[in-house]
Amino acid sequence: MSRKHVTDEMVCMAYLLAFDDNNKWPSDFLKESTGECEKVCFKAMERAYDKGYIECGVSLRSGWLTAKGVRLLKSFDKDLNLGWYEDRYSFDIGKR
Repeated sequence: MSRKHVTDEMVCMAYLLAFDDNNKWPSDFLKESTGECEKVCFKAMERAYDKGYIECGVSLRSGWLTAKGVRLLKSFDKDLNLGWYEDRYSFDIGKR
């Protein structure tokens, strides 16, 4: 596999899971779910950052979903419980 096999949806889901589990980074979830090496996972995370799906301060490892990333996840599963993200971005989820 390569970076093209690690989709933006997978990256956004990894950030959602990492937000709920403070013991793992998003890259850990990506490595486990895809079997890819850390370098490939970080390249996919950089791609999602460049597209505006995630935002970060000093490191991609400690980033978070943007409203655009939340909308991407919701477009695949309308019933997905996004917890805190849904409360924070509820005004913006319906926009395209």
